[in-house]
Amino acid sequence: MIDASASLPDRLAGRWWTLVAPFYDRSVALVGWHRWQEALVADVTDGSVLEVGCGPAHLAKGLLGRGVEYVGLDRNAAMLSRARGAAGARGPDRVPVVRGDVTAMPFRAASFDVVVATGILGLLSVAVRRVALQEIVRVSRGEVRLLEPALRADAPTRPMRSRVLAFVRERPLALDELVDVGLDPQVRGPALLAGVYSMVYATKR
Repeated sequence: MIDASASLPDRLAGRWWTLVAPFYDRSVALVGWHRWQEALVADVTDGSVLEVGCGPAHLAKGLLGRGVEYVGLDRNAAMLSRARGAAGARGPDRVPVVRGDVTAMPFRAASFDVVVATGILGLLSVAVRRVALQEIVRVSRGEVRLLEPALRADAPTRPMRSRVLAFVRERPLALDELVDVGLDPQVRGPALLAGVYSMVYATKR
């Protein structure tokens, strides 16, 4: 069900994500998205992880299997329905997912050791993204990991390739945005998927 009070762009986005939910995992797997997601948290073996904009929660199975306390947050009901079954043999009720918005998360401050966002911040306007980042910092105990479109010196701006191949708007994340909300960010590895996405590891100051 789509909130009738939401703005037209939000309603359209909600319908889009509902439409693609059954095919999303298989589609992004074709371009290596799952591999990059897994690499982002490959060294996380304990503690708690919140994945914002989790979609079908691909990361849940691996993290839960390593004993990590995983929680996924997304605002799309169709995506969350698929996320609840993401842990496979562990059963659909074993994947904790919450319906909510990254700009107003229903969690207490410093609730999670690591907060992860993959492919969500590049879809937000700069103003909305700042609020989302403030919320991410608020609920994190110390670490934030991103797989997002980021401005970097070694990756030239390719707006057309960004729109066509990576499905992101022309609003890549500047590292200064992370600094402004109290994070110390570090980009690791090469630019990914048409030179658009980067792995960013950040700690709270």
